[in-house]
Amino acid sequence: MKHKIVSYAIVLVCLLGGLFSAQAASDAEYKKLSKAWTWNADGSQEFHYNMELTIYTHTAMRSAYGETFIVYNPEYQTLKINESYTKQADGTIVKTPDNAFVEVLPRAAANAPAYNHLKEMVIVHTGLELGATIYLDYTLTSKAGYLPALDILEPLQQSSPVKEYNLSISVPEGDDLFYGMNPAQKANVQVKEGMRTVSWRLRNVEARPHVAGLNPLFDGSPLFYASSYDSEADALRSLYAQFETKESMPLLSLAETLTEGKTGEREKLQAILSFVQKDFAHCALSLAETGYRIRDVEEVIRSAYGTETELLNLLQGLLNAAQIRTEIGVLYPKDAPEDSFGLAAAHLFLKAEADGETYLLNASDPTMDRAGWFAPRARVVDLKSDKPLELPAVSPALHYQYALSWDGDKVVAKTTSTVPPCFISYLAASDTVPAQTLPLEKAGVYTLIALPDAADGASHAGYASMNTTRPCNLLLPYAPDETYTYTLTLPEGCRVATPVGEKMCSNAAGTMQFILTQKGNEVTVTRSLKVNQPLITPRLYADFHALMAAWVNPNYTHLLVR
Repeated sequence: MKHKIVSYAIVLVCLLGGLFSAQAASDAEYKKLSKAWTWNADGSQEFHYNMELTIYTHTAMRSAYGETFIVYNPEYQTLKINESYTKQADGTIVKTPDNAFVEVLPRAAANAPAYNHLKEMVIVHTGLELGATIYLDYTLTSKAGYLPALDILEPLQQSSPVKEYNLSISVPEGDDLFYGMNPAQKANVQVKEGMRTVSWRLRNVEARPHVAGLNPLFDGSPLFYASSYDSEADALRSLYAQFETKESMPLLSLAETLTEGKTGEREKLQAILSFVQKDFAHCALSLAETGYRIRDVEEVIRSAYGTETELLNLLQGLLNAAQIRTEIGVLYPKDAPEDSFGLAAAHLFLKAEADGETYLLNASDPTMDRAGWFAPRARVVDLKSDKPLELPAVSPALHYQYALSWDGDKVVAKTTSTVPPCFISYLAASDTVPAQTLPLEKAGVYTLIALPDAADGASHAGYASMNTTRPCNLLLPYAPDETYTYTLTLPEGCRVATPVGEKMCSNAAGTMQFILTQKGNEVTVTRSLKVNQPLITPRLYADFHALMAAWVNPNYTHLLVR
């Protein structure tokens, strides 16, 4: 085997302006934070964690940092608390008492007996007060054979700022190691006693932004990653080897039962997808928490629950047994060099072909998997071969025409629409939008009609209710592109009180348009929204927020009639 140490440095334009800078006031601060990973020659590994965290507010003391949680597998891992105490503002040392170390079952494993052996150590920090500093040092050792490799994906920004942040990886001198940091920081590499250690010392790392819509893998968030697999293909092979690749009799029999009476491939796919999503309990444990292991499909069927990966394995096994072609897809960040990520960064999904159509599936959501949205800014490969996996282009364009009929104290909206398949549930029997009854709001001589729109439209995503400024990127699943046309015949004696004409909001983020015309009793309203791109940078965010605020402005979402 060819041994190599490969480092990658990625600098994204969106990160300019400050991961490392002076800190604003915060609830707490990590005076020192250290994380060290060691891969030993016998296949065992160690994770060493050390922190010094100073508390500044009651919020930090009472809720944010009162406890530390460590999930581990005692069958293969040993947790050793090296040190745990609190140093109060006056210098008094309060050691963590024995009864403050509480082992519980991880919440994600609560309804999954196969994983009830997992433990979560809850460390209750005592002696907290304003100005106190929590000291915690522990080592988690994994036996040889439990974890297949070092597989690290760490957001650099923490919940509070870090004054000094130390990161290190150690592997036998001849072993493969791929690593990188975004934004780029120079690593210190040392070789001693047959071990190669790569380390970084970062200073004044800003806190993770407390905003909605973070997507660290794809929005340019600061990351640290490393892998000791021989290659990305080797990492994927280690997982694929656990997937169901043979048509076993239990799967064939179950698939036959589920698809009985179904004539087309789409109907068969719907029956199998519905079975996996609705008839099984979903366990929220991640691949990392299960040691990158999954149970075989027969055990999953018997137990009627599974992790997301286990249920995905069952889904592809049943589809293959029903003669529906599938491929297991893996989504990786596009800008990450090959081999730099192992399994920790992998997002798994299924690509299935039925009746000439392509379906992007997962085990929990009946609509298109997010891989369809993120594919243009990602690298998509086949789990089996690590070869590029082609996905169909996806359009987010929504076009709705509403014929509004005024009927006494209500308005009935009959809808004609063009809705891309990506918005339609794979389990839906039809994509026809039923007629809607719109209540009328009356105040004196005025009547207010709320103009309907698509349930998947941007007005329901909450963008306008976000903060007016944002310190980091916002990555939308897609750039909204929506057009709604409404026609209404007014009752005799009524007229539109909403001003006739055109209103437009156009800026660097996109365009919003509202057009109202009237000919006699016939009223036509056209509303349209076009966002230019899904990645909203901090510089672009103010324009985006203004655009979304205009889009949900009641003046442009309602029709006032007198």
